[in-house]
Amino acid sequence: MTIQEQRHADHDDVITEVSQEEFREAAYAALDRLGLTYAELRDMARRRDFSSAQAQSLWVSIGGTLDL
Repeated sequence: MTIQEQRHADHDDVITEVSQEEFREAAYAALDRLGLTYAELRDMARRRDFSSAQAQSLWVSIGGTLDL
């Protein structure tokens, strides 16, 4: 696993780095939890009509990053 965390002394921000494979796995897992495909999510974004707040939040997180 290539996750790296770094804490700064003056605040509580955490920087997490993941591999491309870990990112893809997490994105697909999130899509599965919502019962959506990436194509469906991308279409919702194109129409600006998301099926849920969770779907919109996922698009904000992964939109345009998966080349499917």
